[in-house]
Amino acid sequence: MAPPQRTALDGIEWLGHAGFRIETSAGWVYIDPYRVADGPPAALICVTHGHFDHFSRDDVLRLAVEGTALIAPSTVTEQLRGKTITIAPGDVVDAGPLEILALPAYNTNKLDSEGRPFHVLGSETVGYVIRDGGRRIYHSGDTDVIPEMDEAAGVDVALLPVSGTYVMTAIEAAEAARRIAPGIAVPMHWGTVIGSRADAEQFVSAAPVAAEILDTVDEEQGSKGRGDPA
Repeated sequence: MAPPQRTALDGIEWLGHAGFRIETSAGWVYIDPYRVADGPPAALICVTHGHFDHFSRDDVLRLAVEGTALIAPSTVTEQLRGKTITIAPGDVVDAGPLEILALPAYNTNKLDSEGRPFHVLGSETVGYVIRDGGRRIYHSGDTDVIPEMDEAAGVDVALLPVSGTYVMTAIEAAEAARRIAPGIAVPMHWGTVIGSRADAEQFVSAAPVAAEILDTVDEEQGSKGRGDPA
């Protein structure tokens, strides 16, 4: 019997909200772990910005082991000790066999009651393009549709927020997917703090590229009898 065909999503696990862990040639890479059950130790942790639902110090400390590196903007790295690497939009970090590119992530039309963007263009909010050999994965961070995401064009996988309010709506995320033209897009930033499965489903229906809703790790493990989204 022929082995199962590999796909671009192999080794990519959704942890709920904007959190993912990715099996890479360098080991497990976590992005924005938040309320994560115990899992394999992290070789690398990437944090997009300092909001509580993206930078969970408790999760970072629980997943880190000796040798774990953390890449994040300065507002995050200044709160931690150990092997931390401060990154800003446009920076590239070589992490063993991985190349980590930071892209801007910011709001253009999601504003607070005083008219200020929830995520401001600058050095403290980023998205990531992770290159592992021939595969590139884009985690956009908390953002609206912005021209800088064109730098992620043609990635194998794009992880895009869809909840609205603080990030793109499902329809806006579909436009981002059109611009980026990934091999496959995955909706995130729903189901925990804000957003619903309906947002994810609307994105999948509207996206002009292949798109797939992932179950959380807990759901996958519970599909044999256990429960609800994290």
